[in-house]
Amino acid sequence: MKLFEKYAKLRQKAYVTSMVTKSVTGSMALENQEVPEQQVKAIVIALLREAELKGREFSKD
Repeated sequence: MKLFEKYAKLRQKAYVTSMVTKSVTGSMALENQEVPEQQVKAIVIALLREAELKGREFSKD
């Protein structure tokens, strides 16, 4: 079984954006490095766009 078959939510762009943004923001807060969540989210979105340009596909749901 492949990763995307087992965890179908990883194909949803909104879910991945939210999950990564929360994880990065939380990790940085633990190290006393406060960064606005909107700034982290913008970086995550830019990286996902770059991945799409390289052929990564997200579901249209």
